[in-house]
Amino acid sequence: MALFGSLKKEANKPSSAQPAAPAQPEPPPIVVSEIEARDLMARYRSDAAPRLLDCREPFEWAQVRIPGSLHIPMNDIPARLEELDRDAEWVVVCAHGNRSVAVADYLLRHGLRASSLAGGVTDWWIGGGETESDYRR
Repeated sequence: MALFGSLKKEANKPSSAQPAAPAQPEPPPIVVSEIEARDLMARYRSDAAPRLLDCREPFEWAQVRIPGSLHIPMNDIPARLEELDRDAEWVVVCAHGNRSVAVADYLLRHGLRASSLAGGVTDWWIGGGETESDYRR
């Protein structure tokens, strides 16, 4: 099931006909941290480098990507969650840093360590980060 479909299903569960149980305090919200492109670049080729998860669509991935990143489109992540190393630190990458926040939140809620690349692959490229493409030689 796609990521948004999974979240929608959880949010729209029908209420039972029985009286509601006393309200339980809601757990604190998960806050997604963001890492700036320049800070990730400093760690990118080091032994302390986090794993990169690119959640963009295949056509975006073909245009430009950060070498070595794992590509799983956003809506495929729930079905492919087991492919992610639970012991690794993950930085989620998208085009501008919006989708990656949602995906990082999903990963955090499923017990993985995750953050989002602020500004996405766009800020990475503008800042001089290494990229590759299916369309460049």
